[in-house]
Amino acid sequence: MSLSPTTYMSKLSLEGTPSPKQLDSPMQSPQQSPSVHESAQYSDESDWDDDEETPDTVSSPTGLKYNIAHLSDRTQKVVRGLFNAQDPPRISLELCGIKEDDPHGGGVFYAFQMHEVAPCSIRIGPRNSKRFSVPKCECPDARYRHIRPCKHLIWLFDRISKQALFDHDPESHLTLTELGYPEELGDPFRQISEIRLDVLVDSLHCDTTAPNSDTAPPNPARVKQAREIVAAVAGIQPRDVDRYRLDLETSYSSGAPLVRPGDVEATLFSLILASHSLAACLRAELSASDPAVDPFRAIQQRALRVITELDDYSASLKDSAVAAARKVQGKEAEGPRNVSWAATQIRHCVSQIERIVSRGSHPLADSARASAARALVGILLAVANHNVDSHAGDSVDDRNLYMCLLGNYDTGFVYSALDTLVDQSQFIEELEDVMDLLGRSGAPVSYVANIRGLITRMRSYTAGSGRRPSGDFTVGAVVPRSPTPVLQAATPFQESDPRPSGRSPGPSNTGSGNTVHFLTPEVPASMSRGRGRGRGNRAGGAGSKRSVSGSGQDRGRGSKRAR
Repeated sequence: MSLSPTTYMSKLSLEGTPSPKQLDSPMQSPQQSPSVHESAQYSDESDWDDDEETPDTVSSPTGLKYNIAHLSDRTQKVVRGLFNAQDPPRISLELCGIKEDDPHGGGVFYAFQMHEVAPCSIRIGPRNSKRFSVPKCECPDARYRHIRPCKHLIWLFDRISKQALFDHDPESHLTLTELGYPEELGDPFRQISEIRLDVLVDSLHCDTTAPNSDTAPPNPARVKQAREIVAAVAGIQPRDVDRYRLDLETSYSSGAPLVRPGDVEATLFSLILASHSLAACLRAELSASDPAVDPFRAIQQRALRVITELDDYSASLKDSAVAAARKVQGKEAEGPRNVSWAATQIRHCVSQIERIVSRGSHPLADSARASAARALVGILLAVANHNVDSHAGDSVDDRNLYMCLLGNYDTGFVYSALDTLVDQSQFIEELEDVMDLLGRSGAPVSYVANIRGLITRMRSYTAGSGRRPSGDFTVGAVVPRSPTPVLQAATPFQESDPRPSGRSPGPSNTGSGNTVHFLTPEVPASMSRGRGRGRGNRAGGAGSKRSVSGSGQDRGRGSKRAR
């Protein structure tokens, strides 16, 4: 059965946003801790009867499917209990950060803090780490009852896998390991570092700290999503969401009161940012077509975020002050955010969209197809507009994102995915803008021809019938368009200043309690009440003939124009 919104609300823990009085209350003993009591009950009592036949595969809330037949009986019970659709877990991800290992361990590790009645912390280190080579959770089940993997590890890795396994067939099964993550994920630490933690957390809906800090203001992505959730609750049409109550973001301060008298929308906005549990509950109740939870929109925003990170990295190479600020933020701990990294991540974004469109278990709804096309066209436009040398490199492909993805080789970038969405003819104008950019900057002849052919097929598509007219298409003929709203450009997040303009400078640790704090790993969550909140492959080299000669170094091939 499904739970009603009121049922979800009744299960929310207000401990996610403690008042100052709660923070000053005496520490709660482990015997009195609700989390310990629930953990013991969870471990000793199971709704699953060992005598009944149970399937060898389970499905998680993210849609991933796991084969658990090879796991121990105890681990199977943890997995089945966690992914039991009738009683979904009340877990939310609050905070994450890059932390420095002890002097003898060397290197860094990733710290994730989750919340379930009482917060718990997870540590993920590289495989040569002395303390965290095996991911560890600090929940009572893991620390005192030695249940490993605990449900928190499985829950977290399920969400990370959803974002990291970009090429995974949605209908195929993953093989869950006794460490809590699927074999297909490989090394979790490496997967996170390749994406970059602060980029990944936008999709995980949590906040991130600097390496030497245990507190953080709300992630700009969460601030934007909170406004979009309020818009959905207010009944705002998706096409109008980008213009709805922009003042909520610009005027927000982490120290402001939660309740805004006379402004219900602003009050809900503050509550969503203050409570990760409330935000997760509301996201679960929204329609997949709502911008706040639209998966294609989220993937497009990640691609735009990657381009912003590339630009910031380029700026840091020219400005020592910017470089120093990035170091403090921990942005250099995982490696450079150069053209090679950006191109790889953007390819992954496009591949993920293509997989959802072409390999899903059910045909996409019309609104979802429109959203997928909008995301793909938006990514293509962003790359086509980025024909600049971002930094030094041995070749133009090493230093220029446009040349790496579009200019020198025809790898079918975005085109192969858009070719399955020819019914989305409302994006013809945007694709024609791409053609103009290809004509000015140069691109392989075959790629230009493919985009031109795609536009022609979109023009020939007859809305409603789903058929293409037979015979030659006459240019200029009037063809009905799909009624989807026009493309709206998403605004990348500016990491150089994570606060939207107009916010109060710096986070506040008083007032509403919106700022989240990391727990000390060695202290169980139930014992911390008095300590404050703890919360490309370019294989197509042979096809490198370009349609425009262009100008400058490395552009001396071909002479035909794209249009």
